[in-house]
Formats: sequence, C-alpha cells, structure tokens
Amino acid sequence: MRVNDAVLGGSLVIFAIALAVYAQAFPDIPGQQYGASVFPTVVAFGFAGAGLVLIAAGVRQHAPLVAWADWARERHGLRNVVVSVAAVVFYIVASDALGFILTMLPILVVMLRLFGVGWLTTGAVALVVTLLIQYVFGSLLYVPLPWGLLEPVRW
Repeated sequence: MRVNDAVLGGSLVIFAIALAVYAQAFPDIPGQQYGASVFPTVVAFGFAGAGLVLIAAGVRQHAPLVAWADWARERHGLRNVVVSVAAVVFYIVASDALGFILTMLPILVVMLRLFGVGWLTTGAVALVVTLLIQYVFGSLLYVPLPWGLLEPVRW
C-alpha cells in the first residue's frame, strides 16, 4: 500500500498540534526561565515543519491518496495482516495472565503454519525460540517477561 505524502504530512501536523497543546499542561520548573514544555513544543514545531514539507510534496505528486499494492488485493495477503494484528492484540491482552511462554507459543505456531511450515518444524521452532527469548530477556538482559500461570515453575 502506498499512501500519498500529503496524507502522512497531514497526520504529522495533527500529531504536532496535539503534542504542542499537551505540552503546555506540563508544570513550570521552579527557578528556571523555561518549563518542562519547552522541549516537547520545539519537537512539535519540527514535526509540524516536516509535515508541511510532506504535504507540499504530496500535492506536487498528483497521486491518489492511497494506492493498494498487489498483495493487498489478494485474499491471503489480507488474511496475513489480520492474523498479525490479532497476534499482537492477543499478546497484549493475554500475556499478563498466561505469561510470555504460554502466549508466545500459540502465536508462533499460528504464524509459522500460516507461512506453510510443517508441523514438526513448527513445534520445534516455536518451542525453542520461545524458551530462548524467555531465557535471553529474563536471565541475560534482566528484562522480566511475565510468567503468568507458569510462576510456580519459574527459573
């Protein structure tokens, strides 16, 4: 899918306006001539400037606002997008209750099967990758991933 630069630029300008308005609610820093809102406001002006440049480029293109790629017209392309988004939503909703391992295993199984990987390879890869990620993040990087139902067997 190709989105015209004017659409992206308009979105960036709207985000910049929202950022600038929200930044004005930040409190003043005692003893300072400027408050906590200065840096986000400067960033918002930069976003707005970039957005205006994108809008100008998009208007000069004379292209449609959205041009669908060939894969987006095919049934399996849309299915893959929907399943990918559903996998992210499932992880967000279920990972605290189920834990990383019990959430990621079915996600990887579904995604690997979706790409046509055989059952034996899918099971092996899903299990090894899930356990490896849990180990690397939890033990080496000290980034705690949720254990959920597997809290009693935590290593």
